[in-house]
Amino acid sequence: MNYTSRMKYGTSLANMFDWTQTTYLRGEYKFNNYYVDRLCNKLVSSPLIYSVFASIEKDRNEEHNHLHLLFSSKHKLNRYKLSKLSGFNSLGIGNVDNIKNKTGVSKYVAKHIGRDFSYHNLYI
Repeated sequence: MNYTSRMKYGTSLANMFDWTQTTYLRGEYKFNNYYVDRLCNKLVSSPLIYSVFASIEKDRNEEHNHLHLLFSSKHKLNRYKLSKLSGFNSLGIGNVDNIKNKTGVSKYVAKHIGRDFSYHNLYI
């Protein structure tokens, strides 16, 4: 997938749900597909979160990666609520920011989709 296709994907993603908040997760180990699916399914099983989009992004240091998350929720989320819902350590959860520019944020989290190291999924 080339850059233009990734940006189109991001634009389409922006219109799929009412994305309200975003954050990232960093762990001691690399995120793998199975773990991301398990974590995000825990999040959407909560009545606080309607949908989640997750995208793994490689760090500059090849030994680690991080996970970008978009949330659709009518509730104010923070790292401590997300930690409790997902079982992920709150120290590895970045600030939960309100989304002001859905298209811009969606394009940002989609910037590596289609590359050999990437993984993304939508959870509802």
